[in-house]
Amino acid sequence: MHVISFKNTLLFKRGIWLSAAALIAFVLTPSMLNGNFRQNLASILFAVGILSVCFVYFLWRTQIHRLADEVRDHEDRLCVRRGRTEEIIYLSNIAGADVSTSSGIHRITVRLREATKLGGKIEFLPQASLWSNVSAVRRLASSLTDRASLAKGIGARRD
Repeated sequence: MHVISFKNTLLFKRGIWLSAAALIAFVLTPSMLNGNFRQNLASILFAVGILSVCFVYFLWRTQIHRLADEVRDHEDRLCVRRGRTEEIIYLSNIAGADVSTSSGIHRITVRLREATKLGGKIEFLPQASLWSNVSAVRRLASSLTDRASLAKGIGARRD
């Protein structure tokens, strides 16, 4: 058993939310200190609204909230945890694994044959040691796909 996902994904996701809160505080603080908050309420709410729309757009485009917190490889299955939900995904349920890159961050997407509590696909960040080596990330995804194909073939012969 070994962890194949980024060990600090949960911290990374919390950092995104804290960054948004810090930006909003950065916009609100000057007017709060000057006492102009009530006088310029409309302009301040407009600025906070624009910032919030930008943040929601960022979340919608990156889908960071869908990332699994931890993915452990147990050779015949993956144990996936997102929040308080933990799911065991057998390799025979994996249809394939792909790598996508956005803003220099590589993400592995594992498509499932049958949906689980976590959905029809599992997305996670690879280990930090692989971030600068996209070919190693692709090898990891390819290995998952190959092992899943082999497991599906063995499972089909048993049935």
